[in-house]
Amino acid sequence: MTKLASKVVDSWAMVARVRDEPAADAVDSFFVEADRGNLRLVVSALNVGETFYILAKKKNMAIAEQFLKRLPSLSVHVAVFAIALAQAEKASVITGGDEIRRTRLVPVDWVGSQLH
Repeated sequence: MTKLASKVVDSWAMVARVRDEPAADAVDSFFVEADRGNLRLVVSALNVGETFYILAKKKNMAIAEQFLKRLPSLSVHVAVFAIALAQAEKASVITGGDEIRRTRLVPVDWVGSQLH
Protein backbone atom coordinates (compact mmCIF):
# COMPACT_ATOMS: atom_id res chain seq x y z
CA MET A 1 0.00 0.00 0.00
CA THR A 2 1.42 3.38 -0.95
CA LYS A 3 1.56 6.11 1.64
CA LEU A 4 -0.60 9.15 0.92
CA ALA A 5 1.08 12.47 0.40
CA SER A 6 0.50 14.81 3.33
CA LYS A 7 -0.10 18.56 3.24
CA VAL A 8 -0.15 20.89 6.23
CA VAL A 9 -2.98 23.43 6.19
CA ASP A 10 -2.13 26.71 7.90
CA SER A 11 -4.49 29.25 9.41
CA TRP A 12 -4.27 31.64 6.45
CA ALA A 13 -5.57 28.93 4.11
CA MET A 14 -8.30 27.83 6.51
CA VAL A 15 -9.52 31.41 7.03
CA ALA A 16 -9.51 32.02 3.27
CA ARG A 17 -11.62 28.92 2.76
CA VAL A 18 -14.16 29.69 5.48
CA ARG A 19 -14.47 33.37 4.51
CA ASP A 20 -14.73 32.47 0.80
CA GLU A 21 -11.82 34.71 -0.09
CA PRO A 22 -10.18 34.61 -3.55
CA ALA A 23 -7.91 31.70 -2.54
CA ALA A 24 -10.85 29.60 -1.33
CA ASP A 25 -11.17 27.60 -4.56
CA ALA A 26 -7.48 26.72 -4.53
CA VAL A 27 -7.68 25.65 -0.89
CA ASP A 28 -10.89 23.71 -1.55
CA SER A 29 -9.13 21.69 -4.25
CA PHE A 30 -6.87 20.19 -1.59
CA PHE A 31 -9.89 19.31 0.58
CA VAL A 32 -11.56 17.66 -2.41
CA GLU A 33 -8.48 15.51 -2.99
CA ALA A 34 -8.42 14.60 0.70
CA ASP A 35 -12.12 13.68 0.61
CA ARG A 36 -11.39 11.43 -2.37
CA GLY A 37 -8.71 9.66 -0.35
CA ASN A 38 -5.85 10.94 -2.52
CA LEU A 39 -4.26 13.24 0.04
CA ARG A 40 -3.86 13.53 3.80
CA LEU A 41 -4.41 16.99 5.29
CA VAL A 42 -3.01 17.86 8.70
CA VAL A 43 -3.17 20.98 10.85
CA SER A 44 -1.44 22.01 14.06
CA ALA A 45 -3.41 22.81 17.17
CA LEU A 46 -1.80 26.25 17.14
CA ASN A 47 -3.23 26.95 13.68
CA VAL A 48 -6.66 25.72 14.80
CA GLY A 49 -6.60 28.18 17.70
CA GLU A 50 -5.40 31.00 15.49
CA THR A 51 -8.09 30.31 12.90
CA PHE A 52 -10.80 30.18 15.54
CA TYR A 53 -9.62 33.50 16.98
CA ILE A 54 -9.50 35.23 13.58
CA LEU A 55 -12.95 33.98 12.61
CA ALA A 56 -14.50 34.92 15.94
CA LYS A 57 -12.94 38.39 15.84
CA LYS A 58 -13.42 39.26 12.15
CA LYS A 59 -16.62 37.33 11.42
CA ASN A 60 -18.60 36.08 14.40
CA MET A 61 -18.62 33.35 17.03
CA ALA A 62 -21.12 31.22 15.11
CA ILE A 63 -18.77 31.03 12.11
CA ALA A 64 -15.83 30.20 14.40
CA GLU A 65 -17.81 27.42 16.09
CA GLN A 66 -18.90 26.05 12.71
CA PHE A 67 -15.22 25.88 11.73
CA LEU A 68 -14.47 23.79 14.84
CA LYS A 69 -17.31 21.37 14.06
CA ARG A 70 -15.80 20.73 10.62
CA LEU A 71 -12.35 19.91 12.00
CA PRO A 72 -12.74 16.15 12.41
CA SER A 73 -11.98 15.82 8.69
CA LEU A 74 -8.45 17.08 9.40
CA SER A 75 -5.74 15.34 11.35
CA VAL A 76 -4.86 17.76 14.15
CA HIS A 77 -1.36 17.51 15.55
CA VAL A 78 -0.76 18.67 19.10
CA ALA A 79 2.12 16.45 20.14
CA VAL A 80 4.53 18.25 17.83
CA PHE A 81 4.62 21.22 20.19
CA ALA A 82 5.66 19.10 23.16
CA ILE A 83 8.28 17.35 21.02
CA ALA A 84 9.66 20.63 19.65
CA LEU A 85 9.84 22.18 23.12
CA ALA A 86 11.55 19.11 24.53
CA GLN A 87 14.09 19.17 21.71
CA ALA A 88 14.76 22.89 22.20
CA GLU A 89 15.18 22.48 25.96
CA LYS A 90 17.05 19.18 25.66
CA ALA A 91 14.40 17.73 27.96
CA SER A 92 12.18 14.69 28.19
CA VAL A 93 8.41 14.73 27.86
CA ILE A 94 6.25 13.53 30.75
CA THR A 95 3.35 11.79 29.04
CA GLY A 96 0.95 8.92 28.95
CA GLY A 97 0.18 9.62 25.29
CA ASP A 98 1.65 6.90 23.14
CA GLU A 99 1.90 9.13 20.04
CA ILE A 100 4.92 10.95 21.47
CA ARG A 101 6.61 7.80 22.70
CA ARG A 102 6.20 6.11 19.30
CA THR A 103 8.04 8.90 17.51
CA ARG A 104 11.25 8.16 19.44
CA LEU A 105 12.28 11.77 18.75
CA VAL A 106 12.66 12.72 22.41
CA PRO A 107 13.13 10.91 25.71
CA VAL A 108 9.84 10.12 27.45
CA ASP A 109 9.03 9.86 31.15
CA TRP A 110 6.13 7.44 30.78
CA VAL A 111 3.24 7.92 33.21
CA GLY A 112 0.57 6.06 31.26
CA SER A 113 -0.69 2.54 31.49
CA GLN A 114 1.96 -0.14 31.78
CA LEU A 115 0.11 -2.09 29.10
CA HIS A 116 1.57 0.07 26.35
